Amino acid sequence: MQAIKIPVWLAIIININIVVGVGFFLGAQNISMQAGLLAPAAWLICGLMLLPLMVAFARLSERYPTAGGLYVYSYKQLGSFFGFVSGWGYFIGTAAANACVMHAFSQRVYELGMVNQSLQSVGLGLFGFDVLLIGIFICLNLVDIKILERLQIFFTILKVIPLILTLVGLAFLFDWDMLCHIPVCWGGLLGCLPAVLFGFIGLEACCAITDKIAGDKKNAAFVILASLTLVMFIYSILQFALLSIHGTSACDPFMSILPKLTSNQTVISWGNTCVYGAILSSLLAGFYGAFYFNNWNLYAIGQENSIVGSRHLIKLNKNHAPWVCVLVQAALALLFIFVTNKIDALYSMSDVGTLVAYLLSAVAFLALSRSITAFLAIAGCTVLIGICTSHLLDYGLPLLPFWIVFVLGIALHYANAWWTKQHHSS
Repeated sequence: MQAIKIPVWLAIIININIVVGVGFFLGAQNISMQAGLLAPAAWLICGLMLLPLMVAFARLSERYPTAGGLYVYSYKQLGSFFGFVSGWGYFIGTAAANACVMHAFSQRVYELGMVNQSLQSVGLGLFGFDVLLIGIFICLNLVDIKILERLQIFFTILKVIPLILTLVGLAFLFDWDMLCHIPVCWGGLLGCLPAVLFGFIGLEACCAITDKIAGDKKNAAFVILASLTLVMFIYSILQFALLSIHGTSACDPFMSILPKLTSNQTVISWGNTCVYGAILSSLLAGFYGAFYFNNWNLYAIGQENSIVGSRHLIKLNKNHAPWVCVLVQAALALLFIFVTNKIDALYSMSDVGTLVAYLLSAVAFLALSRSITAFLAIAGCTVLIGICTSHLLDYGLPLLPFWIVFVLGIALHYANAWWTKQHHSS
């Protein structure tokens, strides 16, 4: 029986849905404050820097239309070591992203008066709340709960509410005079790129469905590039809308729109409750989806016997969940939260780890096709790694445990290779 193929238009929508949401909710305010009038341009600039990389992904996905994505590209073109470095960097980068999203959710819920009082009454601080929530998600990842698949769809629908409200605000609250008084911050444009990049992470997920797209191989490349282009413009328009409504001064730009649209307190109260709930649900959905799939990234590393303890990483419980991978990822996320409670430090960690995998994919493309696109992709990744690492250095301590985990993984890979070689020779 012929496999069902996804139409091009639907593949583009799926890709946009994967990316748009969490990164924008977390970073929009800081991006406006740092870049001023250049904030919408920041999304376009970062998107253009990623464009050669997306072309590389498109070409690589045509060459290797199989599951595994970035790990497979590096493994096939550069060998097992660089395949491991790519997979390991992506795994810890995603773990840092999950720490960022969960901590952002915890902060928002912890700020609610009734929740705050209840938690403090039992001696549970913010980090304790993080531990509690991640503990709940450990349990959810170890059991087979079909209802969570339906909740993912519901959460996806909810996250559209703040985005639509922002566009409505643009239509009714556009203030030309406010825009004229917003400063142009060239220095801040560079500083906000880590937050902007975090909003784009996820586009690489396009590679996982390229073999499912209807039509010839060129359609897969079109889907990836069209998705990037649309995400660039969606983010830019939304950022412009927030600037034209609030300037750079709003404490919570999404919660400050309704009070400017109406003076009806009932509408404001219920409306903002929906907006707040929609943002929280988006964070939860983003965390659960990324946490679930990242467990299987580590499982894939274990299947290749690429690290000490691989035989444990591929253990499945009765619900076919890689329970050791779940615990390892949860421990990493809590470590990163414990080291820093700064959201921007956490997303910079995520950026750096993910960019390592991006860079190696770009090098893999260079090995496959010595084109100008490959060199541009490598240059873009290198510049972004430098910017994100520099940003992380501003926080001092968080940089150290992140790189310790990264280097420890490489050491465990070498130790496993040495042990395997000794075992076979004996």
